Amino acid sequence: MDIRRNHRDMTPQQKSSFIEAILILKNNVDSVLRPGQQSRYDDFVQIHKNSMGRGNPLVPNPHQSPLFYPWHRILIRQFELALQSAANDRNITLPYWNWQLSGADNPFTSNFMGSNGDSLQEQRVTSGPFSREQSQFVVNVWDEGIGNSGILRNLGAAGALPTPLQVIAALNRTPYWPGWENFSESELHNPVHAWMGGSMAQATSPNDPIFFLHHCYLDLLWERWKHQHPTTPGFASAAGLPDMSDTLLVFHPVNEPPPWAQTYTVQQTLYTTELDYHYDEV
Repeated sequence: MDIRRNHRDMTPQQKSSFIEAILILKNNVDSVLRPGQQSRYDDFVQIHKNSMGRGNPLVPNPHQSPLFYPWHRILIRQFELALQSAANDRNITLPYWNWQLSGADNPFTSNFMGSNGDSLQEQRVTSGPFSREQSQFVVNVWDEGIGNSGILRNLGAAGALPTPLQVIAALNRTPYWPGWENFSESELHNPVHAWMGGSMAQATSPNDPIFFLHHCYLDLLWERWKHQHPTTPGFASAAGLPDMSDTLLVFHPVNEPPPWAQTYTVQQTLYTTELDYHYDEV
């Protein structure tokens, strides 16, 4: 059973292994969706781009929808499994970032996620393991056409990071829909993308590896919400609408190959242990 933990609790070796696995997936594992044109890491960027209605849009769109949490749960779990396979190391798991910046909570360090973007270079990240200065991490998938080949960040230029009180407020919302999902997607998820700016403010937001730490924390909060409301269904659509529990989650358009062999319904995402992972704390 894989254990996900806060990035601040990772050992230096665990952080190093996580970073190295990302770089291997980015540079040494070929794409399933566009072999020879991009890397396996880029496949996850393309999937998310499509999910935002860009490129080759996915139907149904999992954003602003009850499908948001189940769909992203599978996306980041498949990314985690891809990292393990690329590095041949089952000990590698996704860490989460709790959206705090003080002390060890800050992921934007030179030995982990790297710093803010350089205002003199179109907000391109120029330090840390995912910068062109320190490694080979070249952006290959953009929202439109061809853009800057580096990760872009403009921290704090727009929006604000959620506070612990806002997290508590979200966790108190019921039912799942409309309630927890609607409030948390708009008040917790969206502001982080806006605050990050740059790559994270685009449909191709997984170009920045911090995407996966952000969504890992949202996935953990979904678990906390379910524990906090044990008599409330962990997933539901609005009253009067069809039950979506058996809905098949879509990760590729009909004219593109599937990104992985498995298929998942919403029901199959409701328990992390059935996907062979859990969190160090809930």
